[in-house]
Amino acid sequence: MNAKLAVLFLALTIGTAMPVLLGFREVWDIALPNYHTGYQPDQPIPYSHRLHAGYLNIDCQYCHTAADQSRHAGVPNLQTCMNCHTTVLGRTTESKDRIAKVKEAFDSGKGVAWSRVHNNPDFAYFNHMTHVRIAKNGQGFDCQECHGQMQNEGVANQKEIMSMGWCINCHRTWNDEYKKQGWKPAAPLNCDACHR
Repeated sequence: MNAKLAVLFLALTIGTAMPVLLGFREVWDIALPNYHTGYQPDQPIPYSHRLHAGYLNIDCQYCHTAADQSRHAGVPNLQTCMNCHTTVLGRTTESKDRIAKVKEAFDSGKGVAWSRVHNNPDFAYFNHMTHVRIAKNGQGFDCQECHGQMQNEGVANQKEIMSMGWCINCHRTWNDEYKKQGWKPAAPLNCDACHR
């Protein structure tokens, strides 16, 4: 009797877990933490990507300097902000207040406690440098490929589901593209590429 219950429990566990792991967003109203499409936490200072990356056309990697050099893209340090905001003080009352908060945080040395928007679970390995610098046969992906058109957004929010299935489908699509171009498929599909 116990063996039958164990087999039933295993079948139910696999039947419930696999759709979630393969990218279905909801199974009986269960969602994993990184599936928060549209997640937009309140930020201590509402930073506008629309203004900085869109209107001012500042490259993503000017602020997120580690994106092509390390596993994490990183949140910009306040010195990066102050490179401009020592002289750019804002035109409207709202922008002047926001910039004053940045300057105050910089001067105090405490920094700003930004809330993370994109967050992969601990059991999933992701390397920004691989995708930004090495992918697409050395051309790298634009940030918008995964993060959406941030240059059209105000405060950052999560655009994509960022599930295992979403990543695997991207790898499969690009491997098919590599084959069409006569290149060796390079996007790994083995488990230990992301689960180390």
